[in-house]
Amino acid sequence: MNLLTNQVDCDLVLADAAEERADLEYRQTQLRHLQSVGSGRASEKGAELVAATAEYNALERLLVDMPEGPTRQKNERAYKRLEYRIYVLNQQQQTGLSGVVTQFQRHYELNCLGAQLGENATLTTEVQARRAAL
Repeated sequence: MNLLTNQVDCDLVLADAAEERADLEYRQTQLRHLQSVGSGRASEKGAELVAATAEYNALERLLVDMPEGPTRQKNERAYKRLEYRIYVLNQQQQTGLSGVVTQFQRHYELNCLGAQLGENATLTTEVQARRAAL
């Protein structure tokens, strides 16, 4: 604060702090929206994964005793499609827009933004006090 020697310098720092605060608040709003939307999608993907896994397991048991023929071939294709679908759903849950890891990262970034906003408020208060003292 000792580097601020006149009110003009203080006004410049306050303007920069206000701009930074606006940017941080905008990013915070974006992340909160993405997190709320992503939570619902994560639940949907989880339910889809449970259903696909159940169908996959049922087909697996069915294919063991099924004789060769067109019905078996049809079920084997469905089994392979489900296997791929389960793989994709697992990948989406872990790395996609609504995945668990992405949700964790958003939560972490929101916490960091909260800390930055707190530091910004402290800076603004201190610069205002310094400006008043000059």
